[in-house]
Amino acid sequence: MSLGSMINKSTIILCIGLLVSSQVSVADGNSNLGTVLTIEKAVLLSLENEPGMSSQNWMARSLTEKAIADSQLPDPKLKIGYLNLPTDTYDRDQENMTQFKIGVTQSFPAGDILNYKQKKIDNQSLAMREKQEQRRLMITKNVRLTYLEIYYLEKSRKTIVENKALFSQLTNIVRSLFTLGQNNQQDLIHAQLELTQLDDRIVKIDQKIKVLRYQLARWIGIENSKLPLHEKLPIWNSVEERDYSMQQEDSATQLIQHPIIKEADQQIEISRQDIAIVKESYKPGWGLDVSYSYREDRPDGIERADLLSIGASIDLPLFSAKRQDKKLLSKEYNSQSLKDKRVEMLRELISSLQQEYSTKSQLEKRNKLYQTLLLPQAEQQAEAALLGYQSKRADFADVMRAYIDNLNAHLDSMRIRIDLLKVKSRIFYYLPSLSDEV
Repeated sequence: MSLGSMINKSTIILCIGLLVSSQVSVADGNSNLGTVLTIEKAVLLSLENEPGMSSQNWMARSLTEKAIADSQLPDPKLKIGYLNLPTDTYDRDQENMTQFKIGVTQSFPAGDILNYKQKKIDNQSLAMREKQEQRRLMITKNVRLTYLEIYYLEKSRKTIVENKALFSQLTNIVRSLFTLGQNNQQDLIHAQLELTQLDDRIVKIDQKIKVLRYQLARWIGIENSKLPLHEKLPIWNSVEERDYSMQQEDSATQLIQHPIIKEADQQIEISRQDIAIVKESYKPGWGLDVSYSYREDRPDGIERADLLSIGASIDLPLFSAKRQDKKLLSKEYNSQSLKDKRVEMLRELISSLQQEYSTKSQLEKRNKLYQTLLLPQAEQQAEAALLGYQSKRADFADVMRAYIDNLNAHLDSMRIRIDLLKVKSRIFYYLPSLSDEV
């Protein structure tokens, strides 16, 4: 039997059939590897001893201690010295007026300034806590998005590599048929072109995976970033069960609890304390001065009486037009600016959340379309092209194009499923309470 009769069109058809049936979707089983990286394990690793959050925690604790310190009265001042020494002899008992004086001065800030200063710094500490929570949400979101993109790329690469192996066999068969004169050169060139394009796609995917692995290493460390990803992906049904209305009022009700808004609330409260402090500065501050003066006995032995001095000093805020008045206006303007900024941030969060829900809705429609129509149609097209080639009603290029379309359809379907999870990751950023239910 000749080689030409052994390698015939039926062999090509069998190989193409294997190609068509080898499409791979996102797997739901468990990985057989002993050590794998799940998406939530990656999140936990990223938050463990995270230096940025640790720095913010120390700053919050620092402000808490500072609030206590700044609410205390200023330290008293001790005064010691001689009064009225005669300059001719510098003799302490020469003159009746010469005294050794020791005294204490204590100042008292105006009004209730100390109390408002403590409240202000307490609010600064709370604002720093909200910044810490913002960073936690941001890191969680970024790690999840990076993990999901790596998962998609690695699954896509695996799918392409598996199909490339079979496609290489097909190319070899076409080359053998061309050598025997049973096929034209165009079929061989087309098969080689498709194989080269698959190689190019693999190279591009490898580069993207390497970049994303390094990005993930920033959060979880180099060694952890090298771990294989778990085969099973999360479902995150809490987003489905709590799919909020697209009305702004409903979204605002949820988003006012977001750390960004809660930090803005603390900043507004800080501005209120600043206003209160300026208003208290209209009141006079005062100080108390107590001193005791000792005098030496007279040269003839007669005892001289010691002296006790008690006095008070009071601030006189008489020139407030260009000091307190202007400071008060400045603090009030700043407070109004912060209130407007809070409204702007809330609107931005509402808009972003609504965009994510809109994107989620469209992706769900596309996913349903792919599962019910596009994927079956792509497979039917591949089968039809294969039958057409077998009956000489279609050429080899039609079969290859149908196969490539089928491959792309499966990759697009995988892309949609991953993008749905990425949208849910971003929704978790805006609605942290949903993430807590995962």
